Amino acid sequence: MRKFLKFLAVGSFFSTVEEFLTVVVLKRDIASYVFTLLVLFPAFLLVAYLAGWLLERRVQGELRRDLIYYLLLGTLGLMIEWFLIGLSPWADPNANPLLLLVFQLGMFAFWASVAFLPRLFVSDGELQRRIRRPMLGFYLPYFFIVYVVAFAVPADLKFVAVIALIIFGYLFLNLFYGRYLLELGRRGA
Repeated sequence: MRKFLKFLAVGSFFSTVEEFLTVVVLKRDIASYVFTLLVLFPAFLLVAYLAGWLLERRVQGELRRDLIYYLLLGTLGLMIEWFLIGLSPWADPNANPLLLLVFQLGMFAFWASVAFLPRLFVSDGELQRRIRRPMLGFYLPYFFIVYVVAFAVPADLKFVAVIALIIFGYLFLNLFYGRYLLELGRRGA
């Protein structure tokens, strides 16, 4: 139970940083923010935790497990965006295809991060510990800057600036996951 609570706390932190910006700062929708904070993300993180638990028992090899986990939970999050939130690729047929692709990849990276970061932070492995420090070294100052931008830019630029910075931040985290997964592969995990 203690491991799950730590998993939930870490996942809630990483999801809340983004969610506060998009739902409270940009949309000014506190009720939706409270719902996501108290219902949606805990439910998603419970599913993520259980998926990790099942993969530990059913899939051989740490690299394979972590890769399946990352892809599975990122895809599940994207399905939440498409079918519950309405941010599907087909929602706006006039959308720029390149921007749409980047936006969809950003949403995938966000949900994959919400699930994968707690997995890295709950693990006691030496490799997981080594990857956490540089990851936080990027994440904490970067999202501090995003918050400064969110409150400093004029209202007419706020949405585009904040969304672009959030997408970049979560996509950039994939460099750390890639490094971690490559290292697992080198070790023959």
